[in-house]
Amino acid sequence: MPPRIPTWIFILSLLIALLGLFVGCSLYLTPGTFIKDVDFASPGARYLASMWAARQITLGAIIGIALFRRSVPMLQLALGAYSIMNLQDLAIGLNRGDAGLAIGASIFMLGPAFMAYRLSKA
Repeated sequence: MPPRIPTWIFILSLLIALLGLFVGCSLYLTPGTFIKDVDFASPGARYLASMWAARQITLGAIIGIALFRRSVPMLQLALGAYSIMNLQDLAIGLNRGDAGLAIGASIFMLGPAFMAYRLSKA
């Protein structure tokens, strides 16, 4: 019998997937809600926001597909990738002196990393 995804990991992963889809769509439509001091009327800034949106939607979709398929290895890999992305956001937040970004990225790095670790013990 294949290992199953614990309910608490399933629920938190689903919320992370939905958050990724929401953030990605918001970045396509209204990127200025995330970073106030950037002029997104500039084509270059809009281009970077679209790239950011694409990555958010992709990670959210991959986590969602792993949950739909009930695939523990795929979910572990997706949560690991999500943690690595947030590790980089933590470094960016620390570099810019943005405490909010650093704290949020820490939570979204450690939480999914712990979930991936727990899945390896399932």
